[in-house]
Amino acid sequence: MDKTRYHDLDALRAFAMLLGIALHGLLSFIPTPIWPVQDSNQSEFYFIPLMFIHGFRMSLFFFISGFFTMMVWQRRGSVSLLRQRTKRIVLPFVIFGALLFPLLNNMEAFVGKAENNRLPDQAQRGKTHTAFNPEHKVPNDLGGAAREGNLEKIREFLKQGAEVNGKYDKDFTPLHWAATMNQVEAIELLIDEGANLDSRDGHQSTPLLLAAFFGQTKSVEVLLQRGADPNLRNKDGALPAQAMMANRAVTEWVARDILKIPMDWAKIREGRRQATKLLSPESALPSNSRNSNWFVRNYFMFGQFCTHHLWFLYDLVYLTVGFVLLAGILRFFPKLAFAKWLAESPLRLLWLVPLTFWAQFHMGSGEDGVFGPATAVFLKPDWVKLGYYAIFFGYGALCFPHEGFHKKVGRFWPLHLTFAAVAFTLALLIIEDKDQDWYYGWISLYSALFVWLMIFGLIGPFRKFFSKENLQVRFVSDSAYWLYLAHLPLIQIIQFWVADWSLPIFLKLGFVCVITTLLLLLSYRYLIRYTLIGTMLNGKRYKTNATH
Repeated sequence: MDKTRYHDLDALRAFAMLLGIALHGLLSFIPTPIWPVQDSNQSEFYFIPLMFIHGFRMSLFFFISGFFTMMVWQRRGSVSLLRQRTKRIVLPFVIFGALLFPLLNNMEAFVGKAENNRLPDQAQRGKTHTAFNPEHKVPNDLGGAAREGNLEKIREFLKQGAEVNGKYDKDFTPLHWAATMNQVEAIELLIDEGANLDSRDGHQSTPLLLAAFFGQTKSVEVLLQRGADPNLRNKDGALPAQAMMANRAVTEWVARDILKIPMDWAKIREGRRQATKLLSPESALPSNSRNSNWFVRNYFMFGQFCTHHLWFLYDLVYLTVGFVLLAGILRFFPKLAFAKWLAESPLRLLWLVPLTFWAQFHMGSGEDGVFGPATAVFLKPDWVKLGYYAIFFGYGALCFPHEGFHKKVGRFWPLHLTFAAVAFTLALLIIEDKDQDWYYGWISLYSALFVWLMIFGLIGPFRKFFSKENLQVRFVSDSAYWLYLAHLPLIQIIQFWVADWSLPIFLKLGFVCVITTLLLLLSYRYLIRYTLIGTMLNGKRYKTNATH
């Protein structure tokens, strides 16, 4: 039985994990309100490294996972593979999920309480405002008329043939805009003219959900009276009653940065209280019991079980089971030379890029999944995202048995990395205009090209410099799984610690990432590696006289 250890891919996997710490470290320094910690010093410039890392990192993980899945299957068979994956993936998901999900679900509440002690500083940073009114030119169309509640213009546009259920600014129908802006008379008129009460925007939100989200009580009441369905979920899985759970930062982000509309948090909060009485309480929680409420509070977000960063393990279970089933079927077919060509051919990009482009193109929605994969962290599978990652997992599995892949791939890594940088730059130049013309399609194409160029480009130097065993690199590689599991709550706590420091962003970012990594490496060395937890994650390890 071949016992070859692929030190280069072990090192590459560890490198991708360290990039994960950098990626999550960046989130407090950019205006991303879904992140519980918001630094006092933020800059949109840091979206660029975030976008770069996100564009290939998880796809690389799945490629390597597929490669090693095929290795274990060929060496041990299907039963042993499933047993090993249960021990290494399912068990850590259950154990660490039970501990980490409540921590992460309540991190925002912890940060909010702690920030109450920083009110003077917040006032200096301008965080005590209650309202804002961003400047935005309202389009002169049916959507704009509905947004402003101009009944005369609405009738005029409809007489001219404007589509009452068409998509206008921000991918909203006129009814979406009227509900969002609480234009009750416009809502009534549009419904009378045939507007679809349950129409969907680009994020699959209904007019009722948007009205509830912004605390527009009168709009909620009218929509419900006219027959709007309160049990329709958006892409996040949220019902209208659950959308009202969004915090102030998320609400401000949607209003200010996405929709460009006025917002008064005090009015929204009061409106949500009133709207809650109108919406069915059954739509907010899956159960009325006290124990269930505790469970929902600690393990659910927007009405769905949230797996946070452990979604990778959850998706990996699906892909492993699919691999075993497919491998069992293919046993009855002769081995095809075509598989060897797919793995070894220098023309591999000619089929990998179009396939990846198709999945990428159908994944994007709003701000998510435009360049790189969408971020879906709920227990309910996102089949498009899972299919996207199946491409990388499957190709990694396909490549393992073929010697030509091991010898040839990555030989031209400087060219791969250079062209990857070009593809990234081209996407960056047009990503702000993704809704115009064919720009979204071009961004999807650049994204598909970028991810494969980065994967093949990184395999080359790691194969060149890390093919031989190195104790220090091996230690970091062994620790990578622990770093992945444990880093998120730690990095958020450290981000909160430095949030008010008067230092440049790059210094605070470096501090956050370095301290997080050092603490996790030390904890792995002294608390995890030679314990039952370490055995569960990586197999049994034995102490030696070596440093690590």
